[in-house]
Amino acid sequence: MSYILQNWNILITSTLHPTNLDIFSCTDESIQNRIAQSKEEQDKVRTLFLEGILERPKVKDRQQYVKLNQVILIRLLDQLFSYRQSENLNDKIIYLYDIISSHLENSLNFIEDFFGNYCNRDEKVPIPHFINSAKELGRQVELLKKAIPSPEVNVSALVNILVNNFNKFCSQQKSSPTYNELMYQGDLMNQLQKDESLASENSIKKILFYFNYNDDDFIAYLQGKLNTLAECLPTKKEKIEGLLFEQKIFNQLPTRLNCHLSNVMPSLKEQLNHWIEEEVKFLERGHIAKVRDDITIPAKKEEIYVHVPFKGSEIYLLHKAFIDSGGASGETYKSLFEKTGAHLTNKNQKGFSTESLQKNSDKVNYEVKDNVKRFLQKMIRNIDSY
Repeated sequence: MSYILQNWNILITSTLHPTNLDIFSCTDESIQNRIAQSKEEQDKVRTLFLEGILERPKVKDRQQYVKLNQVILIRLLDQLFSYRQSENLNDKIIYLYDIISSHLENSLNFIEDFFGNYCNRDEKVPIPHFINSAKELGRQVELLKKAIPSPEVNVSALVNILVNNFNKFCSQQKSSPTYNELMYQGDLMNQLQKDESLASENSIKKILFYFNYNDDDFIAYLQGKLNTLAECLPTKKEKIEGLLFEQKIFNQLPTRLNCHLSNVMPSLKEQLNHWIEEEVKFLERGHIAKVRDDITIPAKKEEIYVHVPFKGSEIYLLHKAFIDSGGASGETYKSLFEKTGAHLTNKNQKGFSTESLQKNSDKVNYEVKDNVKRFLQKMIRNIDSY
């Protein structure tokens, strides 16, 4: 526990806990005393925090200090929010919770405004803050639906994809998103609301490529357009040239650095490039089996791969956790590796042998565990939102 937040922590976790029956009989005077105590703490925390920053000349030490206080303030805010959902609270107690929450949020905003470079953007947003942000984003979604200036059908289709994304994001009930995820949605919405952004399909596409909008529905939409294009061209050569020309256009569109809708999926361009390359290979090989001496020779079976964004050590850890959690009864690590490893690819390798995956057991470190946990936590948040 950060020492500058100790008094707030004791006040919230003990004194103001809903199971503490004393708070239900609080007088107006005692309520005001608690509020004054919290207000005094807010001013004190700001002073102590600045002193703590000045005492730490090293950037790494400052970063750890900021992150520690950031995460504690977020947890205290979420704790008060959970208290507020308790039954049988009277108006005085709700008012008390709200005022102290505002004090906590003011302190958190102070840290984020002045020391944002040190904050952890992968930390979850406090639930009260997310609720307010989701309301504002929902209001902007309604404006977005009314702002389509063109009767073009494709524009409406893309806007519907975006509206579904925003609505799904705002409907998260049991867990809030990270700061990065919230900032992504806000920045994307702000860009879409600028003049001429919704003027045509191409203008929307440019925005989505710039934001690396690696959404399954958008990728399926683009693949459908490419399929339609290829089907309209008469010869195999023209089909290949048409797909490669579209690939060139996609790859030349600018993309914002370190930006993505989903951090557990390959980038938008990477997924499209992989799909186009597979289509071109298919067309170059031809898909009709050759017939010789009235005997049909079956076409060579195409190898099937699943592209994953994980390193070998992360693939190993996911398999191990899956087996140890009872996900595949009757299987061992080795037998599961034999069935899955050869069909997995990442940026550096195409297919994994059982032996290479087993060797990765020595490479599982804190960073590997952290990456896998973030992926599984994202899965849980998605499941909760379905």
